[in-house]
Amino acid sequence: MDADRVLQSLGNYGRFQILVFLCLCFIYMRGAWPVLGSIFLGGVPDYSCKELADVNKTVIYRVCDVTVSIDGQNTTESCPNGWRYGDEFEETIVTQWDLVCDRDYLNELSTTIYMIGNTIGATFLTPLSDKFGRKKTILTLLLIQAAIGIGAAFANTYALFTALRFFVGMLNMPIALSTYVMVTEFFPSNFRSYPSVAVNCSWSIGIMVLATFGYFLRDWQTLQLVITIPNLLTIFFYWFIPESLPWLIAKKKYKEAEKVTKWASKINGIPFPKHLFEEAEKESEDTSEKELHSSEVLVESDHKQAYTFLDLFRTPVIRRYTIITFYLWFANSISYFGILFATPTLHGNQFLNLGISGAVEIPAQIVCVIAINLLGRRKPLIFFLLLCGIMNIVTIFIPETTDDGTDLKPLLITLAMIGKFGITGSYSVTYLYGSEIFPTVIRNHAVGIASLFENVGGIVAPFIVYGATSLKELPLVVFGVLTIVGGILIFFLPETHKRPLPETIEEVEKMTKEVVYDKTIYHQAMSTQLSGIGEQNTRL
Repeated sequence: MDADRVLQSLGNYGRFQILVFLCLCFIYMRGAWPVLGSIFLGGVPDYSCKELADVNKTVIYRVCDVTVSIDGQNTTESCPNGWRYGDEFEETIVTQWDLVCDRDYLNELSTTIYMIGNTIGATFLTPLSDKFGRKKTILTLLLIQAAIGIGAAFANTYALFTALRFFVGMLNMPIALSTYVMVTEFFPSNFRSYPSVAVNCSWSIGIMVLATFGYFLRDWQTLQLVITIPNLLTIFFYWFIPESLPWLIAKKKYKEAEKVTKWASKINGIPFPKHLFEEAEKESEDTSEKELHSSEVLVESDHKQAYTFLDLFRTPVIRRYTIITFYLWFANSISYFGILFATPTLHGNQFLNLGISGAVEIPAQIVCVIAINLLGRRKPLIFFLLLCGIMNIVTIFIPETTDDGTDLKPLLITLAMIGKFGITGSYSVTYLYGSEIFPTVIRNHAVGIASLFENVGGIVAPFIVYGATSLKELPLVVFGVLTIVGGILIFFLPETHKRPLPETIEEVEKMTKEVVYDKTIYHQAMSTQLSGIGEQNTRL
């Protein structure tokens, strides 16, 4: 039974599709809150050592220590009375557990451990949606995440908070990935591009909403509760979101698929496509007859080649594609999350900066979908990567104020947001490009391992940002160089726009050789033509 035919029979953007889409967008939107919540949960206000009670001593106060002078002898201690914090936040995990000075790395470590949870969840929990269904997996994980997230709000130690955040992250990535897949599975193949972009825009809206929460809620426990409790609202989605039709049909759950289709037809006000399910019943009867002769099929299948991740490195062309793709996914991830996590270090109001950072993603997604349809994959990807890299590098050479006192902070923020625009567009194209460039027989291996490099980038990003405490330009240099190198590497990849997806490794190798051969013939023909023109000019 063809799932796409069933989806086409329900219309393209009817009331049913819009209802399901909006519910899934809410789930996808709130996925940004656990990831980026650490920006405000671990917000770092201004701080300094508290004054000592004994005023008869000569004391020199610094940010991380005090020097006490007694009878000409100096003794330096690490803030004996603790720290005094600014009033930008009521309380964060930094102020509650004094994650400053020689303990300041623990703040970024908590974020990194969260990203490690992301990686583990993406690897081991995402396949649950293939086995048990999209709806059950998403809603179950949301409720479990809610319970753990509420527990994190009442954690009384740094270790407990970080451990619970690890499990929040482990559940967040499978929820996001399964939701994205479910969005694409509710629309016919010819009408999936716009919903795919729109659901990414809901992530951007989630960033802006988080910036609003952070501005009004300056206590980390209250903020943690506010970004977690909406998970409980998804209980009501049980009655609004049906199971994915393509998944039901793929699992041959035709009765359940028929119920969902009848409900969708009723909501959209169109006739129920009964004939499609009647055809499916006939197909299942024919299949049962063919199973009587399955021994021949099994013998034949034994001769089929089994592919592994090692095939990604066996042939020269695929090996080049593999190395460049892995690098691109890593570079995109480390730059995207690095820029987001570095938002508090930008000049100006960090809440406004994060809101703007989310807002610029929406036009980036729109420009991206237009560009890849008109110009292909390579040119837009090169442009987005170089744009991000150049903006990061240029920012290093611009001072906060000019010699005559002109404030250049708005310019610096603008350049940073243009860089964010670039990396957002690059991220979207890279996902599509990575799935098109590899042949079918190893595509899942390639994308699966590439996602591992993507998650490694997310793990490393907080520590790159941490380096800004001692070397302010470090993140800009790293993100700028990585994306510029990525833009250059794209020249060594083929264009995939309007080309059929390759099926085998041999097809990719042959295709590349034919392209090189065609270019050689073209250049030879052009040389001959130019030589002829030269001879004619000489005669004249």
